[in-house]
Amino acid sequence: MTAPWEEKEDQQLAQTLKKAKRRSMFRSISISFIVSIVTLIVVFFGAAQLVERQSREAHFSEQLYMSISSPNEYESGFKDNRGFLSGVLEINTYKIIENVPIPWQEKWFNYNEWWFPFATGAYGGISNLTVKGSGYQENEELEYHRQYNPYNGQKEMAYYVPDVDYNGKILNDLPAITQMGNEKLAELALSFNKDYSFDEVKNMLPAGIKPVWYWVDTYDDPKGFDSEPHKDGVGKLIYPRPLSSSFGVYGFRIRPDTDQVEPKDFIGAIQYGLERKDNYYSEYKRISKYLSPDNSEPKAENIRILGVVVTGTPASLSSLNGQTYIRGAALGAVVDKY
Repeated sequence: MTAPWEEKEDQQLAQTLKKAKRRSMFRSISISFIVSIVTLIVVFFGAAQLVERQSREAHFSEQLYMSISSPNEYESGFKDNRGFLSGVLEINTYKIIENVPIPWQEKWFNYNEWWFPFATGAYGGISNLTVKGSGYQENEELEYHRQYNPYNGQKEMAYYVPDVDYNGKILNDLPAITQMGNEKLAELALSFNKDYSFDEVKNMLPAGIKPVWYWVDTYDDPKGFDSEPHKDGVGKLIYPRPLSSSFGVYGFRIRPDTDQVEPKDFIGAIQYGLERKDNYYSEYKRISKYLSPDNSEPKAENIRILGVVVTGTPASLSSLNGQTYIRGAALGAVVDKY
């Protein structure tokens, strides 16, 4: 038989153990909660730092690539929609025609850590606006449509590689320019009959013509740019289409703050792209190897010009009529002077 004082001691011990157990459980829950909060803070802070770095890298990568691949096109601003370890850059661009800006495009670019799936919610896309119309030499039975900018309805320029057979379907918009009023300003893509040096191009353009972008020969593999006629599934001969400003043309441009431009600007952009090893590294490497097959750094004399983008008034651009070095002339954006 247990003594009364022993029962009291057992009850006190049980109560003490219960209190100790509750304190231990509360301590464990508190520690787990604090550790979870700290872990979440560290994870989200680390993720924010990583996505910040990825955003900067992606933005600079697109700026560098756009400087050689977007004729007479410049960035006007951007929006950065960030998620967890991923994001979407929305870059707005504009063109300049004789000091008159014109909004041009919205470009979307996804970025994320290579080991993390993209999860921000915008995966990009493409917009095409084409119209079947006139403006081609010799034959009006067109094999391809004229491209227009889907954001503002302006014409997109076209580029014709020398020696490529386009079956006579080469744009010549020079006659149309002479029909414009004097209150207009325009940009025009000139495709040459062969490649020229930078100095040759500067000397052969008429006075009053303002070149704003120089098209560089980077075509190491003609088949890769669909530059040869081929038969389709029913045996019809399909001729190459001209290149557009959105794909397949590379060059160097003047900047909004200066008219000074040299071939070394193009070489510098290619070399910097090689150093960065970003998403466009393979293209920078291909161009560099084509310009300098011995794998040395390309030199200015390696640069051959296939055409230029020029801007001006209808009166100044009409001086290009009859120039024998012009194979194609494709009108781009047209704006009012005032």
